[in-house]
Parts: sequence; structure tokens; C-alpha cells
Amino acid sequence: MSEYTIRDATQEDVLDTVLAVKQFCKEIPHPAWHKFNTNKVNNLVNQLIEIDQGFVKIVVKDEEVVGALIAVMSDIPINDLIFAQELMFWIDPEHRTGRTALKLVDEYVDWATNAGCNFIRLSELDNVLGGKAGVLFRRKGFEPTETAYIRKV
Repeated sequence: MSEYTIRDATQEDVLDTVLAVKQFCKEIPHPAWHKFNTNKVNNLVNQLIEIDQGFVKIVVKDEEVVGALIAVMSDIPINDLIFAQELMFWIDPEHRTGRTALKLVDEYVDWATNAGCNFIRLSELDNVLGGKAGVLFRRKGFEPTETAYIRKV
């Protein structure tokens, strides 16, 4: 039985990472995520791999990408604090067992801490997907802060 490996994504991983984002979007039952722009996501992943403010870690098993956490750090517009913002955190449903998600969150926290971030943000869709990501995030010291509401116009 092979182990899961968590590592920095490279340019060679961009296509597989884009496909992971596409799978993530398919899983979300909301029309805002169903319109997927491959070129836009490809450019985003490429950019985040190259810049210090970007975080792209992938989960690999048997040489296949089975998950990813993608984030970016930026200033908060109303003050001088720096936020790490997760853009996508997804592990293939068949691989959502064990401690891989916990380890991926740890790598994200380490990156954000070492980068000088004041806050680290993770989002969950538990109310929409019936998942348990919020439980995992609380175990890692995150506190719920805000609920987003979306209206189509």
C-alpha cells in the first residue's frame, strides 16, 4: 500500500492541479462554481507557484494528484495586517481518510506563519455539502467567523 505525499506543486503539476480545481468545482452544488474557465485557473495556478505570496501544495498517491490546497497571502484592505486566504482545499472523495488533510492544513499554517501572516483563513462548505471540514478546522485551532450568502443577479 502506497503512502500519500504532500509536496509543493511545480510547473509540471499545473495541468493535474487545474483538473483538481475542476473536480472541486463539480462537487459544489452552486452555479457560480459550475462555470469553469480552464485558462484562468491555469494562469492562476502558474502564478501562485511562482510567487512567494502563493501556496500550491498537492497530495500525490501512486504518482496521481488526489488533492490540493491553493492559497494566496495579501494585505487586508482596512488595516496593515496580512491574511493567508485559502482559494481551494480539495481531496478526492476516495482519499478522504487518514491524516492527509490534517497534514495539509499543517503545511498551510507553517507557510502562512513563516511568511508573516497575521491571520490564516480556511473556508468550508459543510452546510452545502454535508461535510465535516469545519470539525477538522476547529481541531486545528480555527474559529468560525463569517457565513457567506450568494445571490445570483
